[in-house]
Amino acid sequence: MKSVLSICVFLMLFNVKGISQEGVNAYKYVIVPTSYNFLNEPDQYQVNSLTKFLFEKLGFTTLMADAEFPEDLNNNRCLALYADVEKHKAFLNTKLQVHLKDCNNKTVLSSKIGESREKEYSKVYNLALRDAFKSLDDLNYTYQPSATITSKGTSQTSVAADESKAQAEIERLKREVEALKDKQIQDAVVVTEVAKNVQVEKVPSEVKEAVKPKINEPTKSDAKSQVLSANPVENGYTITDASSKVVYHLVFSGKEDVYIVKGQDAIVYKMNNAWIVSTANDSGVSMKNLNVKFN
Repeated sequence: MKSVLSICVFLMLFNVKGISQEGVNAYKYVIVPTSYNFLNEPDQYQVNSLTKFLFEKLGFTTLMADAEFPEDLNNNRCLALYADVEKHKAFLNTKLQVHLKDCNNKTVLSSKIGESREKEYSKVYNLALRDAFKSLDDLNYTYQPSATITSKGTSQTSVAADESKAQAEIERLKREVEALKDKQIQDAVVVTEVAKNVQVEKVPSEVKEAVKPKINEPTKSDAKSQVLSANPVENGYTITDASSKVVYHLVFSGKEDVYIVKGQDAIVYKMNNAWIVSTANDSGVSMKNLNVKFN
């Protein structure tokens, strides 16, 4: 009887894990906020940066909430899961739990509660968060598009199209008003009568500034940085310097242009046509560009 009960419990746990994983696989992105409720400022103690780093190690395409989103995500925010870290009340230690919620704020996945007894905030949050992520190590995430989720973008696109048409109509009316002014075919009386029926709001100067396209300043590369070479090996690359010394051993993560650094708590990924190595340590996450040439 006891063995039968044990088997039933095992099957129940297996099914719950399977459903959870299937749900996570249906989402293409993970969005990490710039701050959490228990922090006093954005990315304090680099907790948010570390969250992004740890999700990337699990194979997720992870974006900060203030980053520029891909076109498909702009059209359908339900393609993403939204990360949150909850701080649980504790007396002598710090306890953190990671949650992933969908676009309707419904929890899709929660980690175990991670904890640490360190005294320094810069260390205790780092260690507690890593401990929470340990329960997600066997998640084996692979994006598998879901028709239910991808179809949600249709209504959102329609709304965006309607808003675009309305804005176009407003712009057309503005151009007509300006044309009338330029030709001076209206006298003061006509203008007064029109103003009673049509309200044309003046666009504040700060709004005009806001709609100007943002131009990202080009990143200045270090001309003196050593050129590294990427040599293909089984399931990845070895990165060597000019003396053929192996600097990094990259293992393919399963996600395009994202590699795990073997023997180090780090990943290498491609962003804006540049290769970046992101390394986690007790004080947070450090990032630097790699001047690497793939053979």
